[in-house]
Amino acid sequence: MWRREEEPGDDGDADALHAVADARRGVAPPPVCGGGGEHGLLRVAPDDHRALGAALASFRGELVAPDDYCHVLRELGDRDKSAIRAFEVFHAALPHVGNGAVDKGKLLTASIGSLGKMGRPDLARRAFDAGVAGGYGNTVFAHSALISAYARSGLANEAMGVLESMKGAGLRPTTVSYNAVIDACGKGGVDLRFTLGYFRQMLKDGLCPDRKTFNSLLAACSRVGHLEDARAVFDEMIHLGIGRDIYTYNTFIDAICKCGNMELAMQVLLDMEAKGVKPNVVTYSTLIDGYSKLEKYEEALKLCEKMKSMRIQLDRVCYNTLLAIYVKTGKYAEIANICDEMEELGIEKDTVTYNSLINGYGKQGRLDIVSILVQDMRKRGVAPSVLTYSTLIDIYSKAGMHGDAFNVYLDFKESGLKPDVVLFSSFIDTLAKNGLIEWALSLLNDMTEMGIKPNVVTYNAIIDAFGKSKVMMEDDPEVCEMGIVGVYGGQIVRVANPVSRGGRSATDVRMRRSQELFFILELFQKMVQQGVRPNVVTFSAILNACSRCNSFEDAALLLEQLRLFDNFVYGVAYGLLVGSREVWSQAQSLFNQLGRMDSPTSSAFYNALTDVLWHFGQRRKAQQVVFEGINRRVWENTWGEFCLDLHLMSCGAAQAMVHAWLLNVRSIVFEGRAMPEFLSILTGWGKHSRIAGASTLRRVIEALLNSIGAPFQVERFNIGRFVSPSAVVAAWLRESGTVNILLLHDERVQQATPSNLLSQVMIQLTRIIKKY
Repeated sequence: MWRREEEPGDDGDADALHAVADARRGVAPPPVCGGGGEHGLLRVAPDDHRALGAALASFRGELVAPDDYCHVLRELGDRDKSAIRAFEVFHAALPHVGNGAVDKGKLLTASIGSLGKMGRPDLARRAFDAGVAGGYGNTVFAHSALISAYARSGLANEAMGVLESMKGAGLRPTTVSYNAVIDACGKGGVDLRFTLGYFRQMLKDGLCPDRKTFNSLLAACSRVGHLEDARAVFDEMIHLGIGRDIYTYNTFIDAICKCGNMELAMQVLLDMEAKGVKPNVVTYSTLIDGYSKLEKYEEALKLCEKMKSMRIQLDRVCYNTLLAIYVKTGKYAEIANICDEMEELGIEKDTVTYNSLINGYGKQGRLDIVSILVQDMRKRGVAPSVLTYSTLIDIYSKAGMHGDAFNVYLDFKESGLKPDVVLFSSFIDTLAKNGLIEWALSLLNDMTEMGIKPNVVTYNAIIDAFGKSKVMMEDDPEVCEMGIVGVYGGQIVRVANPVSRGGRSATDVRMRRSQELFFILELFQKMVQQGVRPNVVTFSAILNACSRCNSFEDAALLLEQLRLFDNFVYGVAYGLLVGSREVWSQAQSLFNQLGRMDSPTSSAFYNALTDVLWHFGQRRKAQQVVFEGINRRVWENTWGEFCLDLHLMSCGAAQAMVHAWLLNVRSIVFEGRAMPEFLSILTGWGKHSRIAGASTLRRVIEALLNSIGAPFQVERFNIGRFVSPSAVVAAWLRESGTVNILLLHDERVQQATPSNLLSQVMIQLTRIIKKY
């Protein structure tokens, strides 16, 4: 986490030019004011013009020269929180510095500098405009001070505009002017090419860059993570013989850490020590944060210990980084120790601290502690950030506390903070998973109207909710008993005008699914218009939606959207659906790509693909995909010779797996191998469902076992497990017609003979058994 260090004279550049000008004229340095002036002014109400004037007049004995008034303004900038007061002091002091344009110009420059330091470039501009109108503001010093004021607030365009107006007024920019513009460009996120362009223009104007020039260039390179440019700037400093200070080294190290080159960062640390530049707390906190972002926590903690051995006191930034490390590693005892240590040292928690703690305890499921942390933030007056609200919405959503998540969003709307894409995406995900898809779509529109561009995560949340939707039929017992009309994302939803106790008709279901298809297509159009590129999660969501389509034609229409973004994924999915024999080699290549992704993302795609294949009758292909997933260990601890665990599988994948597993048990039976007393199939019982035992997967597997005549029953004390004595299963498997029931076929391919099909399946099963 990077913080900009103040350089000596950072804000006094324009004043330093005045001092140089005075020296050239032989003017002695101003006497140091006794300090009573600014103390008296701090006691006056900021908007009391008469009192401010009287306070200045009462210190006329101490404020004997124009530079004394400048000193007072600079002190107000350093010590006061009221920019209005500094602005009024500037106007009140004008009559006391005489009528000379030079002295008034000095006061103006000091005022602009103070207002910029207090984060009020708007007031700095008003003072500047007043100076120009009064005939004492059209100076290099005032322009440079205004550029610096804009730079402090990251207002690059305004700073660049002042530089151009400066040139238009016939004034020649100085090194200080260019330094301020370069600093503004870096802070304002201007393209690095433009920032370097100002540096080249500076050289073209015959000006010599100084250390501040290079430090600002380094900071600009660091902010955008351009290591090679940062190295070039650093090397140029060496070439020109410009000394490197602690700020130079810290900024360069930050640029290196942002690019993840920690080996080079440690080399620079050694170099600075060899050059006599002593590392400070910012140096080490930057390195610790660099290791932390690479998840090299052991190296980060070693540096922390080194800091302590060197008696370098950890600051709040260091402690926040340590908290983040312990949150990620789940070391909650250490988190408590860090909080105690901060308390003992008098280091107050800030928003970043609370965000780390809330995130950590939220992931642990300690919602009681999360509640205490939120209350503590309010008690201590620590303002929550957008990230605080996003984190709380995410925590409550994952805990199923959707009402609490909604209340957090309402609190956020009253906070006055500007929402970002992360907060909107979190809340849209909450609404979508709770089945409130219409609300989620409404929020998506609000987001767009506010000028916040949705990202792929935002769209994935809504598309996935549509894709996983299930419209219940009239014969569903949950509908008949409870009057429920829909289930989205596994959550039971009531609507404003529920249907009659009889449930929905088949026509209602078809209409609902047609509406969903329309919405998904509309979402895709928005993604295309806004240039949002989908990822593998989007593809999984589309495949899930295809599984709910009324017809193959509707599914093909949805799949066509894939072609707009990724013709390869489209080709594999469509080829498998239409029964192309040649597509399997391409599918293997796609599975190789999935193998480089994280397990949840990869398994979600396998589940979605097998579901759509199963749904449209390509059951042999679905089983092939499942075999690939098992061989590649997509679903952990699924396959066992005598126990099948389907917890992590989708309905289509699980059904294909049951067929394959029973065929393998059949081979064991015919080989005469010993088996345990009971065989079992685990599905889970739906502990996350609104209704205990309402597990969709359990119901689907129960229906499958009944349909094929498999002699399995729900276990007496575990409704998420199907069991059967192995002897009974063996007898069933020996029956002549069983093998044909277990062999799966595709509707859209030339049928293989049962004997050839059985041999193909057994070859694939043998590969699985060898792996497990």
